[in-house]
This record gives sequence, C-alpha cells and structure tokens, in this order.
Amino acid sequence: ECLWTILATESLYLVWKLRCKRVIQNEGKEFSLEEIWNRWYAMMDQRLTVDRKACTAYLEKRTLKPDRVAATWLPILENNRDLPPNWVGDGGVLVGIRRGR
Repeated sequence: ECLWTILATESLYLVWKLRCKRVIQNEGKEFSLEEIWNRWYAMMDQRLTVDRKACTAYLEKRTLKPDRVAATWLPILENNRDLPPNWVGDGGVLVGIRRGR
C-alpha cells in the first residue's frame, strides 16, 4: 500500500508539473512519451534517494525504518537480488528503479 501511495502521489505531481510547464513555458507544445518516461524515472529515483537518506541516524526520532523502506522499494528495484543487506543505509550503493514497459 505504501508503494502505491508513493507512485500515485508522485505521478500526479509530475502530471501537474508537466501541464504547468507545457502551458506556461512551452506555449502548448506536447512532451514526447520518452521525455515523460525519463522524467518519471528520474523523479522515482529521487524519491528513493530521499527515503534512503531519511533512514540515517542523525534524524533521530524522525527516521524511517530501513526495513520499511526496503519492503516498499525492493519489488521495483533493478537487480534487487544483488543488493547488499544494508543497501538502504549505505550511501555508496547505487540502486535504481527497474525500467520496463
């Protein structure tokens, strides 16, 4: 449920941002499907990074639980079987959203 909430809210926010940009900056010019996909993946990668950083100890009480972050994001991560056990809190581990259509 948590993942679906993230996907829905972030996607709706992207739709709103793209519409504003199209109407205000691009004078009604449509975005290509590839550009929309690229922006969506970039936004999801950014959200994953924010969630991973929110697990660090310096936030004290406000920290997200690493197990919760892992359970939320693992199903859609690329090469999720190759990730080390502490991938959530380890800033040196590169992870990305699985790209598929």
